Amino acid sequence: MTADSPIRVLLTLDCGAVDADSLRAAKLIAADGQLEITGLYVEDEDLYRAAQLPGATEVSSAGQISVLDHDALAVQIAQEAQRARMQFEKLAGVLKLPFSFRIARGRLVETLVNAAAKSDLVVVSRSLRTSGLRARHASEFRPLMEQQRSLLFVNEPWRSGRAVIVLCESPSPRSERALLAGKRIAEDDDLRLLMAVPQGFEPADSARPAGVELLVLPEWTEAAIVDLCETSDARLLVVPAGQHIDWRTMLLRLVDRLSCSLLKLD
Repeated sequence: MTADSPIRVLLTLDCGAVDADSLRAAKLIAADGQLEITGLYVEDEDLYRAAQLPGATEVSSAGQISVLDHDALAVQIAQEAQRARMQFEKLAGVLKLPFSFRIARGRLVETLVNAAAKSDLVVVSRSLRTSGLRARHASEFRPLMEQQRSLLFVNEPWRSGRAVIVLCESPSPRSERALLAGKRIAEDDDLRLLMAVPQGFEPADSARPAGVELLVLPEWTEAAIVDLCETSDARLLVVPAGQHIDWRTMLLRLVDRLSCSLLKLD
């Protein structure tokens, strides 16, 4: 990506509703850059294969067990895809964002990794309260996490929570960019902006945007981060890439443990 080229955003929609606010968040993360946003719905090949196995069953949210019907599953997936397409196109139009939409059939993560190769930001919508297909465990997205530098997991509904928390383990240009992104998102909806730092790190005043609250996190652990997000009623946790955190494992576990969304930002 060059200074004059558009910022390419890929939004995956295999489960959960499209959220206008998550599209707006992607726009804020990109700051003043021009966006090209692509909606991608993956018709999961593994689900089709499972439905063809003899005796395959499904359990509803109400606990009812029934034989998995391949044809009925295909209809359900097609309906979900078209519902996602219509909602995505409507919301992108309202926000005046250049967009395209693709429906691809294949194994979810492989298809997503291939589609994300030329993207600057990938948004994974994981509805925690979906009435349709269930949210996938974050561990399934490990290949995407390892490939993609900037990645936003949206644990809907986006408008829950009253704070944006930015983890700043050490001074760096990445931490400064993460703080500015967090500041734009916080200011857009009048949220608290917290800058969480480890014991002994005192950031220079020039590295702290106006209005940010400094908070010392004594233990730089998964449990401490979860507790901070819960007690602060976080909407979004921002983690700059290149931190000493073992992000290949910890960040994926955090995605599943937190009710707020998580942004890994390059």
